[in-house]
Amino acid sequence: MNRSNSLKRILYSMLISGLMVFAIVTDSAQLMAAAPTKVPPAGSGELAVYTAWDEGDINALIAGFNKVYPNVKVSAIRSEGGRGALLERMLTEIDSGKAMADVYNTGIPDMTAMLQRKEILSYRSPSESNVERRFVFEDGLLHTATHSVFITAYNKNLLAEKEVPRTWEELLNPKWKGKIAIDQEPNDIVAGFLILMGREKGEQYLRQLSKNVITRRGRSLLVELLTAGEFPISIDVYAHRVSKAIKDGAPLAAAPVPAYFSFPSVAAILKRAPHPENAKLWIDWLQSPAGQEAIAQRSRSPVGKTERTSDPTASLFKGRELVLLIPAKLPMSYEDVARLARGIFLSTK
Repeated sequence: MNRSNSLKRILYSMLISGLMVFAIVTDSAQLMAAAPTKVPPAGSGELAVYTAWDEGDINALIAGFNKVYPNVKVSAIRSEGGRGALLERMLTEIDSGKAMADVYNTGIPDMTAMLQRKEILSYRSPSESNVERRFVFEDGLLHTATHSVFITAYNKNLLAEKEVPRTWEELLNPKWKGKIAIDQEPNDIVAGFLILMGREKGEQYLRQLSKNVITRRGRSLLVELLTAGEFPISIDVYAHRVSKAIKDGAPLAAAPVPAYFSFPSVAAILKRAPHPENAKLWIDWLQSPAGQEAIAQRSRSPVGKTERTSDPTASLFKGRELVLLIPAKLPMSYEDVARLARGIFLSTK
């Protein structure tokens, strides 16, 4: 009998102990479930960004990114041969099975080849909620970082305000022959005029305009030469370059023509990216207020909310129509636009 009572006491003690352990485990699980589990990803390793941006701009972005992700070593790969040479290098690497790029950052037209070949990874960044809706691509393939606005600018030392063209038709006047400068690859403004005027009228206008233009290589150089007074006006310069030049004391101003052309600069993650997770962190940061702040501080036009800096170029195109240069609005492929631009502006030079 005593042995039976002792056995009962032992079993009872084991039952109570088991219940206590179960309660402790359950409470711990509930506490763990209640605790926040979402923490900022701690990026590490490497990231290769193939970019059309100039060295100063991309280095500023890398510095901003590394404030948040100091353990990611970012390499910026540029090409002095221009955007076309950079794209060719990247495609050569992909075709050889030695893809090096994680992120490709350029204009939408240069991204066409990558889209056609389906080389881009779809990713919906949580930071895209910070971006203006008109700059968001719902398929997640392209991520707008900034938009470059092509404006018409003039040298105030060479042109009085009353002499500045205010309509597109004024630029066709023979008095402007040899005085209107454009880039030697004016594909973007050609696309802009085709969207603005329609294919037939746009082509006709551009052929007439070609009689008055001169070409120079590079839009940064165009601003430098315009500032130096080599020519009085250019219809193919970046607003952010003009804005910075004015800030540095250049005698430049924006001409009040009816419209300017807005060209989204986009980033994309490659499907064969060696470091896809770090590429996603780059996109997240780029479209966040911190990333947009870094862009605005480089005198470029942000596409989303910044931390404190307003768009430094906005005053240059205030009141002007902005024609958004995206493939969906073009009456032909961008490759055909490039061929048309060469045929109109280079064959006559």
